[in-house]
Amino acid sequence: MVTSRRRRAVVTAVVVGLGALVPISANHASAAETGTVYVVQGVADTPMTITVDGKAVATAAAAKTIVGPLTVPVGSHTVAAESPSRTETVSASISVTAGSNVDAVLHRQVDPSKPPVITTFPNDLSPVTAGSGRLVVAHTAAVGPADVRVDQKVLFANIANGEALTVTVPASTYSVDIVPATTSGPVVFGPANVPVAPTALTRVFAIGVAATSSMDAVVQVLPLSIRGAGTTPSTVNAGDGGQAAALVAAAHGTADDRDLVAFALLGLVGAIAFLALGRRSASRSRAL
Repeated sequence: MVTSRRRRAVVTAVVVGLGALVPISANHASAAETGTVYVVQGVADTPMTITVDGKAVATAAAAKTIVGPLTVPVGSHTVAAESPSRTETVSASISVTAGSNVDAVLHRQVDPSKPPVITTFPNDLSPVTAGSGRLVVAHTAAVGPADVRVDQKVLFANIANGEALTVTVPASTYSVDIVPATTSGPVVFGPANVPVAPTALTRVFAIGVAATSSMDAVVQVLPLSIRGAGTTPSTVNAGDGGQAAALVAAAHGTADDRDLVAFALLGLVGAIAFLALGRRSASRSRAL
């Protein structure tokens, strides 16, 4: 009878421990199977109703509206937009990968008489050095190939509609303007003072139509981490065997790794409980 009670106690401990492991795996799977999407309304002077997979996420959104962050499952999704009069419509399929972070920008083509388009830009959220920020300037305006100047210096040359370039700079406020490619003017956008915060991703989307003087900018800022602060090294220089790297992976690796460690600890707790029950039984036997 004592043995039977002892077995039931150990089995109960194991079942409870396994139940505690389930949320760890489920949460990891949830995070690994989604991505983040921002929808940027870059069609000047025209409100747009925006949908994702047929579900409205913004109604009559004015230009410069940023919808998000939207957490969506991994896979292909349809982003669409429509003006109240339904004279302006656009639809595009975007691909979302695990852990990705992207902007889907609704904007004019070079020829503003053509329907708007949706261009996807990935957000680079990798760490930067302390005191630095990442600046991205995207050409999403009804203008031909252009040069982007930062503090009067051409940093991004001959950018076509739908393209973007990135630079990492010391945190500061920068003067940004846009001129037709290979010229010094006339300026079609700006100059605009753009603050680039430390450990932040600052994205500038040039929108509008130069011919109608409706040029403007949408600015999006996302936080970044500092390079080397609280990060786990991806490689460890400790010989060719890989034992040290394996230890790092086990301590900071995937949820499966952590679950195996937790299961091993659970088995140790169960063994201790089993021995304790055995000692208690033996003590009772001696007392009798």
